[in-house]
Amino acid sequence: MKTNIAVCIFMLMLFGCASSSKNEALAAQDEPLLAVTPEVKKYSSKTVWPRLNNKRDQDRLAQLILVSKTLIDPQDGVSVNNLEPGKFMLYNMLSKVGLGAVLTIGLSPMQKQTLRRWRIKYMQTNSADVFFAPSADEIIRTKAAFGCTHYARAFMAVVKALGLINKPKDLRYVVSSKADDYNHALVNQDVSATINGHQFVIVIIDSRWIAINTSKVESVPLPAEFNPNDFVPPHNIPIRFQSYQDVVFLFRRIGRDWNDGCGDNSLSALMNISRSGAPGNSDFLWETFSFKN
Repeated sequence: MKTNIAVCIFMLMLFGCASSSKNEALAAQDEPLLAVTPEVKKYSSKTVWPRLNNKRDQDRLAQLILVSKTLIDPQDGVSVNNLEPGKFMLYNMLSKVGLGAVLTIGLSPMQKQTLRRWRIKYMQTNSADVFFAPSADEIIRTKAAFGCTHYARAFMAVVKALGLINKPKDLRYVVSSKADDYNHALVNQDVSATINGHQFVIVIIDSRWIAINTSKVESVPLPAEFNPNDFVPPHNIPIRFQSYQDVVFLFRRIGRDWNDGCGDNSLSALMNISRSGAPGNSDFLWETFSFKN
């Protein structure tokens, strides 16, 4: 009798854990990606603002670059508790067989908490979603950023919290794809191919749109004729960054305003955006990009 009761209790606990994980994962899907939360406001005012206040004579672009620089700072940035992406993948695999705790040996309390929390919230459907699903609030709260998506979202939220940009349509989140990856997938009509890319931010200053590579603290002025409101398939708009000189990225989706996170919060949504510009459409809608010699 005791054995049966123990088994029932174990099954109830297991079901409860599974339900809790599912509920948290579903909640994460509805999480606003770029919201200015109390946690974002706290970080912005206590960490970022003092740096800006010491450089009050700087122009607007220099201030934005300083925000980007602060976010990647080894002491004050949003990656002080980060882990190698492979750590999340391995932890997820080991946790499925009850051995996840082995991988947490030697980690800080916050790193352990983030591993457990992000696995439950973001890795239930596809483990790779941990690259794309965390919101700005989650990234700043845990300070566990490890990729361009994380930095771009944190940047958007902090800039809004500090009031550095006045109009919602003057600051936008961008999803891009690598030109060679897209061309290869298009030629083969391979919807299973991984199309790598890069997330960054664009801002308009003095009537000129500028791209800010938020994970590398650099900016690139866009062509004078660039207009994010006219951006639709099939024509490609390329961009290069100094940090990736040999890579051509292609714009794939631009937020409508500073609250639009583009819907790239999962690997499947991101791959759809890379092919069509929309998170729910897997068709190839962009033309082949022609590289110039």
